[in-house]
Amino acid sequence: MFQQEAAHHAPDYAPKTVTTDGWDATRAAWEALFPGIVWILCFLHEVIKIRDWCRSKPALRQHLLDKLWHVYQATSKRHFAQRLRRLLEWVKMSTLPKAIDGRLRRLKGKSRFFQRAFDFPDAYRTSNQVDRPMNYLDRTLYAMQNFHGKWGSAEQSSRAMALLWNFHPFCRKTRTAMDGCLCPFEQLNGFRYHNNWVRNLLIASSLNGRRPLPKKADTK
Repeated sequence: MFQQEAAHHAPDYAPKTVTTDGWDATRAAWEALFPGIVWILCFLHEVIKIRDWCRSKPALRQHLLDKLWHVYQATSKRHFAQRLRRLLEWVKMSTLPKAIDGRLRRLKGKSRFFQRAFDFPDAYRTSNQVDRPMNYLDRTLYAMQNFHGKWGSAEQSSRAMALLWNFHPFCRKTRTAMDGCLCPFEQLNGFRYHNNWVRNLLIASSLNGRRPLPKKADTK
């Protein structure tokens, strides 16, 4: 659905990279829909997985988080690989819980997928900006009993949520940082119809009252 609507909005749309978690189905879907796209593994997801295994060990958790983000802050592929090797050397010399030890050692095999981001300076290295609206969508679907009911009503509810998300106003701090930009709609299009976000939504979603004329029936 995203691929079709993106192509409708911008026929030449061809993303160079995509940053997701390590789920194979997600990766396969992106590579099938956008041939030639470069998949980058989200570093944040790996950090979260390791952090969650340390919930009962706060001191170890903080120590590992510091080390992992030190690796992330590397400035080049070589620098990243070097810091990761140092981390894995520390893991070998340490006595860690089996689950945590195994999770850390797996980073070696994933290193090349993290490093791909250095070939694309403008690419995101984490999927944090996608996770935020996804978390909101997850809570919305939970509140409406997920997809219990007809598929059409579920799709309409999801689209309504997306519409509100695109027009709801940014917080004051974000608006200041973005020179007064009101919402994601304005960020994408470069303008807004009205300073009131509800009126802005109504005007945009109604095409300012314009409606396509119905097709005339063929007469013989």
